[in-house]
Amino acid sequence: MKDKTKGFWAEFKKFISKGNVVDMAVGVAVATAFTAIVTAFTKGFIAPILSLLSHNATLADMKWVLRPEVAEIAADGTKTVTTPEVAILWGAFLQAIIDFLIIAFVMFVFLKIVMSVTKKAEKMRLELTGEDKERAKAEAEAKAKEEAEKKAAADAKAAEEAEIAAEKARKARELELLEQIAASLKVSK
Repeated sequence: MKDKTKGFWAEFKKFISKGNVVDMAVGVAVATAFTAIVTAFTKGFIAPILSLLSHNATLADMKWVLRPEVAEIAADGTKTVTTPEVAILWGAFLQAIIDFLIIAFVMFVFLKIVMSVTKKAEKMRLELTGEDKERAKAEAEAKAKEEAEKKAAADAKAAEEAEIAAEKARKARELELLEQIAASLKVSK
C-alpha cells in the first residue's frame, strides 16, 4: 500500500511539474486577478458615466420592469411583498458585456505582443544556430529535386509520345508501300 501511495505522489509531482500545467495555473490566477481589475474599472469608471446618462444609481440598477412589485404595508410600518417584481436586468448584462470586451481586447493585445516577441526570439535563435540557413538549403534542395523529377517525367512522356508518333508514321509508310505494291500488281495483271 505504501508503494502505491508513493507512486501516486510521484506521478502527481511529475504531472504538476510539467510546464503546461504550471503555465495554465499561472494563467488562471492572472486571469482571475485581471477580471477583478476590469470589473472594478467598469463599476468605478464606466458605470458612473452611464448612470449619469440614465439617472440610475448604478449600471446594475438599469432594467426594464415588466411587472412592478406589489407590496402591502402593515399598520406597524412593515412591508410585505405579495407579488415580486419581474424585470429584465439589462444593466447587469451590459456591464458583463463591457467587462468581456475589455478583457478580450487586453488579452488580444497581450497575445499579439507575446507572439511577436516569441517569433522574433525564434528567428534570432535560428540565425544564431544556423538552422535557418540549413532549413532554407534543405528546402531549396527538395524543391530542385521535385522540379528535376517533374522535368524527367515530362521528358519521358515527350519521348513516349515521339516514339508513338514515329511508330504511327512507320505504319502509315508501310501501308502506303503495301498499297503501291498492290496497285502495281493489279496493273501488271
